[in-house]
Amino acid sequence: MSKLPPPVPEPLSFDIGNEHDRFWCAAEGRRYAAVIGFDAKAQGEVAIVIAELVSNVAKFAGRGTFKLSTVYEPRPGIRIVVEDAGPGIEDPERVFQDGFSEGKRLEPGTQRRSGQGLGVGLGAVARMMSHVEMENVPGRGLRVVCIKWLDLPRGGSGAYSASGPGSVRNG
Repeated sequence: MSKLPPPVPEPLSFDIGNEHDRFWCAAEGRRYAAVIGFDAKAQGEVAIVIAELVSNVAKFAGRGTFKLSTVYEPRPGIRIVVEDAGPGIEDPERVFQDGFSEGKRLEPGTQRRSGQGLGVGLGAVARMMSHVEMENVPGRGLRVVCIKWLDLPRGGSGAYSASGPGSVRNG
């Protein structure tokens, strides 16, 4: 007996207006990932990534948008888009390096660690996703697109696991 593919949730869009929006967006992202078929670990990674990105929009741009959708090629996955019309990032290469926050290198022992998507940095975002793409125009805004692919189910659990290392392309 073959297993039916997981249901496909409707695309989701939400306006970001303050840092508290990260909680709702992260919870919706986790739920969305579960419906698509991601395992618990991958659902947590999706939630952390969303919380980090939404928090950054609220903190640095004030307002923005958050969107979730399902992708199908080359295999099923989740697509996260967060965009704003804020100041952009002056040095986008640095934001993907560990130990950088708010445009400067943090001293050892001062880095925040939360596990809740707060202050994990874009380097961690890139590691948790299959693909991260950033469109950055300093002074005009930022658009970050993340994709996490599903792997084929293994064994009898029926849950999908997330595919491996993230790739980052800065634009």
